[in-house]
Amino acid sequence: MFVNWYDTGWSSSWGITLAWENKHWLFLVPICGALLVATSASRSEYTRLAAIAAGIVIAGDVMFQFAKGFIGSGLESWLIFGGAGVILGGISSARRSWRVAGGLAVLAGFFAPWTNDSMWYALTRHADMIVDAGVTFRILWLIPIAALAAIGSGSSTSVKGGRTALFAGIAIYGSFLWVIGSAANLVLAWGAWSALGASTVALVIGVFAGVSRPLPAKA
Repeated sequence: MFVNWYDTGWSSSWGITLAWENKHWLFLVPICGALLVATSASRSEYTRLAAIAAGIVIAGDVMFQFAKGFIGSGLESWLIFGGAGVILGGISSARRSWRVAGGLAVLAGFFAPWTNDSMWYALTRHADMIVDAGVTFRILWLIPIAALAAIGSGSSTSVKGGRTALFAGIAIYGSFLWVIGSAANLVLAWGAWSALGASTVALVIGVFAGVSRPLPAKA
């Protein structure tokens, strides 16, 4: 909280400043962190709940904002994200047709001839307006390539075909995450990234860690 959370080159701000002047909910960050330290140090039974709370504060908010933005996006985004999910669901050779259906959905969403907001339109006709400046937008070309690979793997019953579908789905989601992360990195400073990383780790541990059980009493 006492280091830079964002730095645009001409302005910057500490986390505590953001919390005091604008985003008051950020005060929950040190509060949840202190609760997690206290409960874990005392080996309290509430440590798991404290970890989940610490994770929800930042990592949960990021996921919520991303989901809210996705819900408000157009049909083309739904086709790409949904198609990628269908591709991943078709990893099993028994569901090879899913790879083809998912790949076709991704291609339809990428080219989206019904709108000028398609990814194809942006990467080709607006290519002169796309300046990397630290954001590798051109990695989005992996999306149609991965979709074609998934469609091609639909005729394969081998393990290799399933792996191709797996890598295709990961490439589609990964390209989006890369662009979003690199764009955020232009603004967010290491304080925000540290808080987000710690929050994510706390959330994962809190959700997946097993609940400790008391040892049986000795006879």
